[in-house]
Amino acid sequence: MFGWAQLSVFLMTAAAAESSVVLDQLRRQLKVCQVANRSDQIQSSGFQALDRLLPDGGLPSGCVVEWISQSDGLRTASLALSCAKNLLRRPGALAVVDAAHEFHPVSLSHLGIPLSRLLLIRPSGIDLTESNRSAPPGAMKSQTSVLLKETLWSLEQLARCAGISVVLAWIDRLSVTAQRRLQLAVEHSGATVFLMRPATALAQTSWADFRFHVQSTPNTGSSAQQLDVRLVRARNCVLQNGRMVLDIHDETGAVSEISELADPAASAVSAG
Repeated sequence: MFGWAQLSVFLMTAAAAESSVVLDQLRRQLKVCQVANRSDQIQSSGFQALDRLLPDGGLPSGCVVEWISQSDGLRTASLALSCAKNLLRRPGALAVVDAAHEFHPVSLSHLGIPLSRLLLIRPSGIDLTESNRSAPPGAMKSQTSVLLKETLWSLEQLARCAGISVVLAWIDRLSVTAQRRLQLAVEHSGATVFLMRPATALAQTSWADFRFHVQSTPNTGSSAQQLDVRLVRARNCVLQNGRMVLDIHDETGAVSEISELADPAASAVSAG
């Protein structure tokens, strides 16, 4: 017969074994739930070639995407808005932070985005229109600094808002601290943030989930331009170098997919 000491050891061993089995079951169930939830959060960009460049076959909710323009940022903005249109299939508004007062809401109608889904934010108190650019350099620098702070504050608040699906903003320089705060904001809300940035941003540190480098070239014999789009960064993953080519109509800003080209000498690289 078991003594009390042996019986206690036996019961403790049995309980530990049972707990181990239960924990293994819970781990497997949790893993299944995580995979299911992740697939539910991936949404197509609206362009099959672009989705094929993305590690998960689409854009995950709660991410920050940088669209870097080599030249004309208007065409890149049209591409970003075309992707935003597809993301607006889920509930929520499109918020546009227009610090320069250069965004024209009527352009959304050509892209199929209803104005009823638009929230246009123009940071107040600072006027950087042409009539006000003759101010002394010191005053202009001060105004620009204030405007940047207001823009970043608006951007972060919108990114945290549960009623916002997509945020689009034009940003030149972005500190590491501001990028981290923005990343935490989208992780909290599930919103997608599109940052329109100039080519100089390529030399800056980025915490964005994805970085696209967009260059435009004339399409001979057509009223359209061609956009060469390269995914140059995807956070925490290994990606294959590649690009896609799009047509964009100069008058309407409508973007259409024509082909995807893969670099023949592409090799797997680790994205920082």
